[in-house]
Amino acid sequence: MKYIYFDSIDSTNNEAKRMISRAQVSENLCLVAFEQTAGRGRQGKSFFSPDTGLYMTVVLPIGKPISSQVTMTVRTAAAVCSAIEEVTWISAGIKWVNDIYVRGKKCCGILCEAVNDYEKGIMQYMIAGIGINIYTKEWPEELKNIAGSLYEEDPDVIGKKISNRDTRKDIRLPDKPDTETVAGRLTEKIAEGLKSWIFDVPEDDFLSYYKSHSIVLGKEIVFTQDGESRTGTAVDIDENGGLIVAAGLKEKSETIVLRSGEISIKVL
Repeated sequence: MKYIYFDSIDSTNNEAKRMISRAQVSENLCLVAFEQTAGRGRQGKSFFSPDTGLYMTVVLPIGKPISSQVTMTVRTAAAVCSAIEEVTWISAGIKWVNDIYVRGKKCCGILCEAVNDYEKGIMQYMIAGIGINIYTKEWPEELKNIAGSLYEEDPDVIGKKISNRDTRKDIRLPDKPDTETVAGRLTEKIAEGLKSWIFDVPEDDFLSYYKSHSIVLGKEIVFTQDGESRTGTAVDIDENGGLIVAAGLKEKSETIVLRSGEISIKVL
């Protein structure tokens, strides 16, 4: 894995695509920034990216059929959730499709993209953009009740250590990340483990982990599909990462499968 660091950049996903277009990506690559000036989320939304978080993009040359990307997004969510729990010991959950929640608030957003050769039917590159709020405290008004951080306190000065349950864990953000900090360990754990989660973890194991960390399953939700707002109960995740919903009234309910990119949901 090759690592490239930026103090500030418009978007690590944008830079990844620029590097691919210039034929500068020939191996697994991880781009890391301490601040993004034009971070992007799903459905064209902006992603608030101050210098109190970790923003990274993992680029994997794939060379597999385009169909292999069907579970790419949900598997990436499982990989990131697993890394957060292993590195920080903080319990995390997944809001379908790929938002990571801690203490009831979104602390991590994921944007997966692919560069495909449609003539050959090949996914050339997988691009996984991951933004994690580590100790962000100040939020835009529209995010105050939605967004959160891994840690609720921030250091008084850079370098102060704040203990988690494991007193060895230092959560400060240094000038450059290394394996002795949460930011550095998260970077390494996600970057090195992502390809395995995407292609090697068996379907049953992946689904079991994803379902056990879902904050949606069993809950009543409001979802928007084809411009229509509907209610239903999230009942399962299928083998392709689709959310199975029992929608409508009990006597007139129907089972539908929601796919990534089609809908937005709100847990009631």
